Amino acid sequence: MEAPYQALAARYDAVMEHVDHMGWAAYVEQIWKLHRLAPKRILETGAGTCRLAPYLAKKGRRHVATDLSPEMLWQGLHRAKEIACSDFRALPFKAESFDAILCLYDAVNYCLEREDLERFFAEAQRVLVPGGSLIADITTSTNSRAHFLESTSHEELGGVHVVRRSWYDTSAHIQHNDFHLFSPNPDGTFTLQREEHAQRIWSLKEFARASSAAGLVQLAAYNDDYSQASSRSERIHLLFVKPKLGKR
Repeated sequence: MEAPYQALAARYDAVMEHVDHMGWAAYVEQIWKLHRLAPKRILETGAGTCRLAPYLAKKGRRHVATDLSPEMLWQGLHRAKEIACSDFRALPFKAESFDAILCLYDAVNYCLEREDLERFFAEAQRVLVPGGSLIADITTSTNSRAHFLESTSHEELGGVHVVRRSWYDTSAHIQHNDFHLFSPNPDGTFTLQREEHAQRIWSLKEFARASSAAGLVQLAAYNDDYSQASSRSERIHLLFVKPKLGKR
């Protein structure tokens, strides 16, 4: 059994080929614009292979890409100027170092315990300047029930067969994504690598509670078309801000 994103890292970009990263970056930019935010120092947590970095690291900006997986960051070394392998629950940055934080690719759903979620928000609050923002992209129970309640898929990527089984534990609110990678050997046999991924599907109320406890204020919850999201939405982008001094 491999650690999450260890064996998959080399093939992650192929698995996620369907994602419009340019469009996703533009979506984030529009959220900032709607709320009159113009960050110059951006921290991206859960950046993976840094696919968003080229679109966010505009002239005059500092963009730092971080991820817990060194294998994923290795695949994105050519895309980001600044990279740090770190846990978003214990960031290696000084207080008030960034104007904005991004946590996309539903990375925050990897917080399996309430303590993990609280530490994520506490660290975000610590490294943000007053008036700084956090955008977190989350997946929901609606999404899991609609698409990943029980499904299996197979694709061949560069000769490696990738079998993915997804299943949703409705009682524990845990989304499971298990990957089996079969790599061919010269003698006609295959080498098997396995990864198990688990994400907790937190409710909107739980996100609001944990962020508020850390001293952040939730400003918006958006669907892909910028309409107001709800518990029935499949994916949601949450916007939080760190209040300026004397303001809550």
